[in-house]
Amino acid sequence: MTPASMRARTVLVGLAATGAAALAVTREWASKTVENAMGMTSTASETGGDLVAWALPCALAAGAAFLAMLAVGRRARRVVGALAALAGLAVALGGALHLDKGIAPIGLAAAGLVIAAAGAAATAYAGRWPAASEARYEQQPAARYDSKSVDGDAIAEDPVKLWNALDSGQDPSSPNITASAQEKGRS
Repeated sequence: MTPASMRARTVLVGLAATGAAALAVTREWASKTVENAMGMTSTASETGGDLVAWALPCALAAGAAFLAMLAVGRRARRVVGALAALAGLAVALGGALHLDKGIAPIGLAAAGLVIAAAGAAATAYAGRWPAASEARYEQQPAARYDSKSVDGDAIAEDPVKLWNALDSGQDPSSPNITASAQEKGRS
């Protein structure tokens, strides 16, 4: 598996588990039938958010952490992955405290464990993942900017070669492009 595909899978699994946790915490976990003084009964329901108030904010924080992994560098990705793993453990704890309430807390606990595992994987493998826009916007090494074409002629002497050099990613403002090209560009 390539590092880029590993990053994509980890982020997608983390986001999917975040969505599952948010869904589980918003479902009805328990209901009570209460009778008032006049003998009338009513049913009161409790959602996961009522019983475990921290679960939804922790799940959303983990989701934000997974999205941030797409934009931050390698070192920051490790920190964000650790935060996502801790948030996942908090989500799992929220479900584990109420396993007797039905299927929704079990789903919340499972989603929390998946979030924690994805966060741990991001922390462990972040050094291998490519950085955001790493190759696209950073300046290339100076060795790539050669003012000579393959046949040895100066690029700047031939406008076609100059355009081909631009198309291949060479910087026209580079000091390696001859002064005559810069002069031709100004006229």
